[in-house]
Amino acid sequence: MNGGDALAVVVLGALASLTQSLSGFGFSLLLVPPLAMVTGPKEAVVLANAMGLLVNLTGVVRLHTAVDWQLGLTLFAAAVVGMPIGYAVLAAADPATLQILIALTVIVATLLIARGARLPGRGRLLDAGAGLLSGILNTSTSMSGPPVVLYLHGQRLAPAVFRATLTALFFASGVVAVALFMAGGRFGLAEAALTGVAAPGLVAGWFGGHLLFHRLQAAQFRRLVVLVLLASSVSALLAALFR
Repeated sequence: MNGGDALAVVVLGALASLTQSLSGFGFSLLLVPPLAMVTGPKEAVVLANAMGLLVNLTGVVRLHTAVDWQLGLTLFAAAVVGMPIGYAVLAAADPATLQILIALTVIVATLLIARGARLPGRGRLLDAGAGLLSGILNTSTSMSGPPVVLYLHGQRLAPAVFRATLTALFFASGVVAVALFMAGGRFGLAEAALTGVAAPGLVAGWFGGHLLFHRLQAAQFRRLVVLVLLASSVSALLAALFR
């Protein structure tokens, strides 16, 4: 990877971190489609999990008092069950096919979020289902957010609890995902070094988003994120289809 590619990783990571800090989700949704065009789709999934781990650690330290721990632990336990399934998909998938899958996942998730979609109902079985799907998507595409975002959105949690619970879930899931990638030989010194290079931008992005959290109108931010997500995912889809 040349200097320009490394700079692109740093900038993309900082922007994705700011989005995650503002909304509680969106890090991989925003990061992975353009990152896949820089590093390749499988590498992007691994790097997004490692970079997200740093971002969400920062968030957990700051937001832990607002976490719904009972709900978060149920979602996490189910996610752990799904992660080996997702890893098997990542290992077997053709890179171009995986990039298309990532782009389509983002497009569908973005359209659902834009329409204010909710998954109604609540219970341990539904908690486990959302967590399981999140785990599968995490290690296959790094897109662990959509199932739990849509599910928690339907629970009408207070914004602070919603944001903090997602952050804790994504951090814990990231620890397991990175451990799986290390065990499978997909996360080594080169990936760790690139994550370290991106770390200052990730932390700066998170604190920037935290400062904006109480200042930016929700409707304005929502429209901006939707536009960015659609633009990045459509560009990644076109790149995979016409490479």
